Amino acid sequence: ADDRSINLRVACSRINGVIVQPGKSFSFSRTILPRNAKNGYVKAKVIVNKEYVEGYGGGICQVSATLYNAMLNANLPPTERHTHSLAVSYVPVGMDATIAGTYKDLKFKNIFENPIQIQAVMDDTTGTCTISLIEVTE
Repeated sequence: ADDRSINLRVACSRINGVIVQPGKSFSFSRTILPRNAKNGYVKAKVIVNKEYVEGYGGGICQVSATLYNAMLNANLPPTERHTHSLAVSYVPVGMDATIAGTYKDLKFKNIFENPIQIQAVMDDTTGTCTISLIEVTE
C-alpha cells in the first residue's frame, strides 16, 4: 500500500464505530489522534500554504472530507470546518474538509434525539474509505 493508503486506513479505523450521544460533539482531529509515527501515521504529501510537502498523515483529509459529505447528507451541520488552500481531486470544489495540527478540525454536534454511530469501512482494492452515519435506536 502506498503511504496515503496507510494514513487513510489508520484514520478510517479510528473513527469506525465511534458513537456520538445526543447533544455531544465529535472532533475528527481528536478522534484520529495526533498525526505522528507513534500513532501509526507515515509521511505523505500534505498541502501547506498552497504547496505540497511531505508530512505525517498525508491523505487523512480524504477521510475528513468523506465524513463531511456524510454529515451533509445526514443534515448534521459542522460546528467547525475548513477548506484546503488548493483544490483536491477526491471531492468537488468546496466539499472538502481539511485537518491541520490542533488548529483546523472537522467537528459536529449530534443534534438528534438518538445516538449516531460512525461506520467507516476501508476498501483496500480502491483505497477508499466509505463512511455512513447511522442513527442508533434501541
